[in-house]
Amino acid sequence: MRKILFFIFISLFCSASAQRSKFKQEIQLGVNGGVNFAKVSFLHNDKNSNSRYLGTLGMRQGLKAGISARYISQKHFGVLMELNYVEGGWKEKFKNENILNDVDVRGLTLERSLGYLELPILAHIYFGKNFRYFFNLGPKFGVLVNSGDLKTNYPVDSKTFQVGKLDDPRIDNNASYRKVDYGLSIGAGIDIPIWRTRTTLEGRYTFGFGDIYSNSKSDLYQRSNNQMVAVTMTVLLPVLEFYR
Repeated sequence: MRKILFFIFISLFCSASAQRSKFKQEIQLGVNGGVNFAKVSFLHNDKNSNSRYLGTLGMRQGLKAGISARYISQKHFGVLMELNYVEGGWKEKFKNENILNDVDVRGLTLERSLGYLELPILAHIYFGKNFRYFFNLGPKFGVLVNSGDLKTNYPVDSKTFQVGKLDDPRIDNNASYRKVDYGLSIGAGIDIPIWRTRTTLEGRYTFGFGDIYSNSKSDLYQRSNNQMVAVTMTVLLPVLEFYR
């Protein structure tokens, strides 16, 4: 009986080892592109000024494009890294407000674009063999590389939105932005094999932990963080495959 149990144990161990050794690890490289919807969440240090001096925020549409690298290290798990250019920013419209510092701003629209070079480093969790569905989760880091001109349909200056003696940087074309941004990204999608490539479709939400403007108590805003929703397609080509 002990010999039989020992034989069964050895057989199971060898079988498990053989199965592990047959798992194919993959390194894939590719390109991605899609559309990005962005806004900035603003909160004044003087909270009572929030509803009066801010319009209704909307999502600003921009482009997202970059290169991708994915390492499938084991069954159901891998790591995804990207280097992307993302067009962010915000837009807002004043619908109900009447007068700000003696200026009628009804119907005023504001829009500004912010371009970031971003690096997401994401855990990639997938299910399925050929057709897969997946979840991505992890931090992203960004560097501001450009900012677009203010777009408005009304001739106003920074004093219109002045709170106390503080000018509103949203209206200032020479406003100083923080160059580094960081946040958390979470996404989900499908992964389809097409010829030798793998094509993914993903929806991803990113919440920024940093602020685009200085947020000390002496500044106008205590919060001005990016929020983005992106829909992208990625085409990946296996460049290296090996068995563990």
